[in-house]
Order: sequence, then structure tokens, then C-alpha cells
Amino acid sequence: MVRAVDQLQVAVATARPLLASLDDPAVIAQFMGKFQQINGPMARLSSVAHAHGADLAAKDTQELDRLHWVFSRLLLGLIACCLALTATTFWRNRLLARSNAYVRARDSELRRQNQLFDAALNNMSQGLGMFDAEHRLIVSNRRFSEIFHLAPGAARPGVHAADLLKLRSGPGDSEGNDRGSIWTEHQELAARSQASTFVQEDAEGRSLSISHQPLPDGGWITTYEDVTESRRAEARIRHLANHDALTGLPNRRQFATRLDEALHRVGTEVAVLFLDLDQFKNVNDTLGHHAGDALLRLTAGRIRECMRDGDLVARLGGDEFAVLIEGKGALLERVEALARRIIESLGVPFDLSKYQASVGVSVGIAIATPSTPDGDTLLKHADMALYEAKSAGRGTFRIFEESMAAGLQARMELENDLRGAMDRGEMELHYQPLFDLQRGQLSGFEALLRWRHPVRGMVSPADFIPIAEETGLIVSLGEWVLRRACADAATFPIPVKIAVNISPVQFTGSDLSELIHETLLKSGLAASRLELEITESALLQDSEAVIGTLHRLRALGVRTALDDFGTKYSSLTYLRSFPFDKIKIDQSFVRDMATREDCLAIVRSVAQLAVRLGMTATAEGVESSAQLDQVREAGCTEAQGYFFGRAEPIDKLRPWFEERQPRLVAIG
Repeated sequence: MVRAVDQLQVAVATARPLLASLDDPAVIAQFMGKFQQINGPMARLSSVAHAHGADLAAKDTQELDRLHWVFSRLLLGLIACCLALTATTFWRNRLLARSNAYVRARDSELRRQNQLFDAALNNMSQGLGMFDAEHRLIVSNRRFSEIFHLAPGAARPGVHAADLLKLRSGPGDSEGNDRGSIWTEHQELAARSQASTFVQEDAEGRSLSISHQPLPDGGWITTYEDVTESRRAEARIRHLANHDALTGLPNRRQFATRLDEALHRVGTEVAVLFLDLDQFKNVNDTLGHHAGDALLRLTAGRIRECMRDGDLVARLGGDEFAVLIEGKGALLERVEALARRIIESLGVPFDLSKYQASVGVSVGIAIATPSTPDGDTLLKHADMALYEAKSAGRGTFRIFEESMAAGLQARMELENDLRGAMDRGEMELHYQPLFDLQRGQLSGFEALLRWRHPVRGMVSPADFIPIAEETGLIVSLGEWVLRRACADAATFPIPVKIAVNISPVQFTGSDLSELIHETLLKSGLAASRLELEITESALLQDSEAVIGTLHRLRALGVRTALDDFGTKYSSLTYLRSFPFDKIKIDQSFVRDMATREDCLAIVRSVAQLAVRLGMTATAEGVESSAQLDQVREAGCTEAQGYFFGRAEPIDKLRPWFEERQPRLVAIG
């Protein structure tokens, strides 16, 4: 093969010169001859080369296949890497997005929290400041600047606490005492790391409640609250707790405290005057509560004018006042002189706008003794003396005596017995006859309450009825009387009526008309046979409410009578505001008709007034035929009294109904 190559090289070398003359056919033939000599070797060489090329091609193919798989794997690896890188990048981007979203949310939340914090901080009613260990401001709120009158931006972080107080402007900025004291207090508390709350008054008259709380790093946080108004309100509350709001006088609580202190301090040189206005209720009822309040204020002023410096006057409630005297002024003659001055002063009419009001005052006096245990006892003694003064006719004074205590004790015992009297069956109803003077025969009975006490015997109504009205027991007693009287009257022959007294207190309780309606239904008594007797004092309580109740009773068919007419206020307004069926003339006028012309004139006038108004005129207390003739002549159409019969229990009334002819009264 090498030889063939050499032959080929020799042929090529010999043929190369012929290349320039290939246009000549002979040269071409010669050129071809040169190579024909090596056709055989070249054929063999070509065959070998072809075989060798085939081998090389096969090897190259194998190598290419190998490289193909290598590069394919590399490509697949690269693709896998790209995919992994893409996935990683995608996941990283998602994580970054989530992180960014979280960061944005946290930023938004932090901004919101900061806004809320700022809003909360700047809307606090207290000023707040936080300071570091170097006493420099870390944070503060708007109220802090307002309280200390700091200019906008003055309370910036890093400012020293002492410098902040110097930056004050506005009211009181020329005064430095309050600033210095606040700063001094903070310094001392910070040095001791001590918490404290204190109140500081500044030059403006404000009261600042300051709370100082130490921080672990040596700084502190403090709040400032303007408590000026609340302290004034507290002072006002304390004042009201010890003073009467209407008159400004000390109240019962302060009076009791001062009284006990006086007894402890000076012993027996103490006197108490208990004052109660007379006829004050009339002013309230006729002129209204505004006039009553004005009268109480004027009364307080007049009492103060009668006092010495150092004496105490208090309003205990309602129209009750008390005076505390200490030292030499508590001597009996001086106390009596003071009581007279007060009575004289309050006896002068009061000018109330367009009206004048005349009231008096009753005074009870108690002077401390070595045996007086406490102020409450001394005040009770003065109250007992006041009760005696009122019983004596009002407009006067009485000095406590031990006998009064005995009388009060007896009254309390009577009240205690009265509370259980009805449950024990000690109450009875007695019936006194009423006579029709025109027909000359019995017209009905008045039910009168009687108390048969197992020890005291028969207790006078004059003794227990006032107690029942004062304690409210009259409500239950009155209901019992009404139910019992209607049940008894239902057994009387028709048309004999029954008259029942109604206390003014009963109008202030439950619905009286409803009670009477229920009682009539239960007893079966016709409403026209029931007559209710009320006094003028019932109308004074709340005339509109009472008149409304009376109208409801009239609608039921119940009759009404104005009792004891002429003894109290005798206002014709009552007769005009409600059409009563009867006027009862008090026995005090009937009793003196024979000896006093004025009584006769009053009886005659009232009887004629009743007749003209279409009412029955009943004379009470007729005890003789002469009095009967006088009341008939005066124009009375009905009468009652011992002349016709005393009040008797129901089992004694049967003879009145069993007589074939009714008891007649001579007509003339």
C-alpha cells in the first residue's frame, strides 16, 4: 500500500508538467497514460481505502452515536436543570411574593397600630410623658402639651424634662413655683425609683393629678390629669352631704355630728332648740311649692339673724329647723330669750312676690345635763318639748322636763298596743243615730271606732286616732271599719243609711274608690245607703286628686259629707269644687248657740247655705230639747247627739228596728 502511494506520488509528479497542455489531445492521452500504469495499485488502494473508510465511518458512526447519547444525556440534564432552576425560581418568587405580602401586611398593620396608638395616646384625657434615665422625653401626647401650654413641636423626643417646663406659654407662664415643684417631685421619685400619685395645684388655680411610675431602665412614665372640676364636684358633694340644698344650712347629719362634738367638748353647756313652722302646709297648698321653698329660704335667713356668731342653725327636713348653742349662750334665760326672738321674728309676715304669708313657729328646748348620754337623746328631748309647745297652741316654746319623757313613753306604749289591737280583736264599731228633722224619724247611723283594751279599758278615740294617722295604721283600721260597717248596715232595714268617717291619710294610699266599690259588692249594701264623711284637711293634701276620687265615688252612687265644717279652713271653694251631699256643723257651735250670738249666726248661715246648695245640714252634739229647737229653727235638716242616743254596738240597735212606730222627734 505504501508502494502504491509512492507510485501515485511519482505519477502525479510526472503528470503535473502536462497540466498546462491539456488542451492538446495527445497530451491528454499521455496524461491518461501516466495514470493507467497505476490503475491496478490504485484500485487496490481504493479498495483498501474504501474498506478502511468504511471502518473509519463505522467507528465514526459508533463514536457519533456515543456522543449523541452523551450529548442527549447532557441535554436532558440541562433541561432537567433548567426545569429545576425554573421551578426553584418560581418557588423562590412565590416565597418572595409571600414575604413581600407579609411585609406589606405587617407594615400596614404597624401603620394601623401606630395610628391607633397615636389616636389613643392623643385622645387620652390625661397628659402622658415618658422619659429616659437621662430625664429626656421619649414620647408624649397632645394633652401633655395642652396641660403645660407648650407650643406645637416643643415636646419633641430628646428634650430634657426641666427644659419642657421652661417652655410653657399662656396663662400662668410667668409663675415658676408650680413648675419647679413638679420637677422637684419627679426628680426625687426618679432617684428613689418610687411610684407615686399626688395632686399639685398650679399658678392658674388648676388641680393636677400626677401619677409617676418608674421604668426598669431608670426612666419614668408620668400622667397628668386636670382634676379641677372633679375636685370642685367632690367638694360640692361633700358640701351637699352636710348641707341642705334649698337653704344652704347644715343638714341633720352635720347637726348631729356637731352636737356630739359639742357635748364631748363642753359637756353641759349645750342647748338645742327644735323649731317647727306653724301653718307652713297652708302656704304650700295655697301658693304652691315654689312659694313654700322661698318661705323656707327666708325663714333660714331670719333665724340666722337671731343667732350669735358661732351658733349653729340647721334644717332637719321639711319645715323643721334646729339650733345648737354652746357655752354661756346655753344658759336657760339666754336660750329662752333666743326662742322669743325667733318666735317674734318669724311671726312677721313674709313677702312672697305678689303675696304675703303669715306663719308662726313652735320651739322645743332641751339643755344638756350631766346625765345626757349623747346628742341624739338631747335632740329627742327637744322634740318632746316641741310636741308640748304645739299642743299648747303653737307660736310658743316649751323647755324639756322629765315628765315629758314619761308622757312620750306612755304614747309609745299606746302606739305599740295599737299595732296589734285589730289582730287581737280589740276594735269595735259603735253606731250613733242620725235623725231627719223634717220627717221626724231615724235616717241612719254613724259608725264610730272604739278600742276596748284588755288593761286600759275603753281608750278614747281622741287618744288613739291621732296616733293611727301619724303612723299610717289608720289605713288598715279604716279599711276594717268600712268593710265591717257596710256588712252591718246591709242588715239594717231599708232605707236606713250608714255614715263612715274617712281619714285624710286614706286618700294618699291605694285607690279608695276601688276599695269602696269592692266593699259594696261584697257586702251587698246599696251605694245610696253609704255616706262618707271627710274633713277639710283631706282636701288640703292634694285637692285635685281628692276631688277626682270623690267624683268617682259619686259616680258609684255613694253620698259624701263635709265633716266639722267651720272648725278649720271653711273655704267655700271646696263647696264649689265638689257638690257634697251634706254639711255637718261642728258641735262646738251647737253647744254655745244659747249663750253666744256668733255661734247662732254661724249655725244659721251654714244651714241656709246648705239648703240653697241642695245639701243636708246636720247639727252635731245636740244634747237637749232646747238645742234641738234652736238647730231646727236655724234651718238644720238633720241632727245627732246624746239627745237622740249614744253610740252603741250593733247588738244594742235591735230595739230601733223592732218598734212598730219609729222614734219621732217633735216637729213643733
